[in-house]
Amino acid sequence: MIRLLQKYFFLILPFIFIFVSSIYKPYDADLGWHLKYGEHFIKTGQILKENTFSSEMPGFIWANTSWGTDILTHLFYNTGGFFGISILGAIVITLTFFIYSKAFKLTFFEQAIIFPLVVLFENPVNQVSFRGQLLSLMFLGILLVLLTRYEEGKKKLLFLSIPLFLIWANMHGQYILGLGIFLLWIFFYLLKKYLLDKTSVKIFLAENLKDIKLFTSVFLGSLIATFIHPFGIEIYAVALRHFSNPDLKSVMEYLPFDDLSQPWWNQMIIAIIFLFGILTLFFTDKLKEKLPYVGISTVLYSLSWYVRRYAWAMYYTAFPLIQPVANFLKPDSEKATKITATVLFIFYIGIVFMFKYPFTQFTSMNWDVFCQDYLGCSPKSVEFLINNKLDKDLLTFYNWGGYIIWNYPQIKPSIDGRMHLWIDNKGYSAFSYYYPFEQNLEDIDQSKYNAVLISQEKPLYDRLTELTEEKKWKHVYEDEKAAVFVRNIPEYQNLYSIGINENP
Repeated sequence: MIRLLQKYFFLILPFIFIFVSSIYKPYDADLGWHLKYGEHFIKTGQILKENTFSSEMPGFIWANTSWGTDILTHLFYNTGGFFGISILGAIVITLTFFIYSKAFKLTFFEQAIIFPLVVLFENPVNQVSFRGQLLSLMFLGILLVLLTRYEEGKKKLLFLSIPLFLIWANMHGQYILGLGIFLLWIFFYLLKKYLLDKTSVKIFLAENLKDIKLFTSVFLGSLIATFIHPFGIEIYAVALRHFSNPDLKSVMEYLPFDDLSQPWWNQMIIAIIFLFGILTLFFTDKLKEKLPYVGISTVLYSLSWYVRRYAWAMYYTAFPLIQPVANFLKPDSEKATKITATVLFIFYIGIVFMFKYPFTQFTSMNWDVFCQDYLGCSPKSVEFLINNKLDKDLLTFYNWGGYIIWNYPQIKPSIDGRMHLWIDNKGYSAFSYYYPFEQNLEDIDQSKYNAVLISQEKPLYDRLTELTEEKKWKHVYEDEKAAVFVRNIPEYQNLYSIGINENP
């Protein structure tokens, strides 16, 4: 009985650490519209396809690749509010670590070294709490389990990739990265076998034809499964826009890490670990055996210097390259190894409890905190718009769109987080039209807008202040987070002006 308890203790302890460290207050700026999409399906049983939430591009048909995630998000929010989403995020992250641990068969001591390092590196994406990207990282782990088990001779499990991609494509658009990694694994796996077999290419192809046919059929089956989707082939059109749209330079996830920032240093640290791991594998004659995962991690690492979102998958796929570092630090005796790992995990848990204290911060999270502390917006500014019927020719700050959609159905934001890649059949992009005004690259006075809700931190605020001094616009509302300006036209003469030396 005691041995059984010890077994479960060593099994569970690492994931207690992961779960506690993964509880965060949700602050995804897009949370509001995700909830609205999920709510629409729950109430109507239909997937919302047309844009009904923003004033720009009304009726635009959008292929929502995260429609399944939206339903899941709404269910947990409806049950437990913000705390429900926090718990959902922690559950998904914990499952993700568990799955990758199983894929690469980490020992208790290896977990003690690898887990805190990856928790630290994944913090920028995990700290937002639950969103579809976390599910994609988990699904990638499941794919790697199937691939590693194939290498062990359990070849039939590979067919489970087909239903995996069916589910994945209906939960989050990053399934395309999964397909890419699947192809990379096939290439590096065959290269590994070729290098180990030491035969001619012709003989190698003949001897491995059965495997090649299996890979081809399973990959094509997985690809076809992704088309079983409410939006069909359009989900690939969305993906292509992510590669070709110049507006992505304004979205942080598609930018490189800032020089000398903490994530930038994380990249440097993982490079040193990579080098140590690869050299260790080479000198222990295991490099060829691990070639598929060395190859995948190296490709992702290279890409992550240009687009940061590749880093989140890379840190997980790099487990086999971090394992040699963990084993280098491993004590000689089994007893000392278990004691050391146990002490480390207890220490980690103590540290994360300190960071998470007080725990009421998670249970008391609400929309006011979300708005004011994370988005830098204000409920009163939106209420001012509603009370004064400023919903015509209105420009609203991009990051506040999701918040307004969920909390204030009486008014529509001009733009929100769904719209950065939207282009209609006339070539119009609301984001491309909006962004130059926000940054004061184009003059708001020459725009179609007559009212603006904006953050004081944006260049547009300074330009509108200048226009107010020139009597072309009126500064009608301001608090510590937001400001409202209206064009100086007869329609708005009755609005009271504050913060500027004008009389109403």
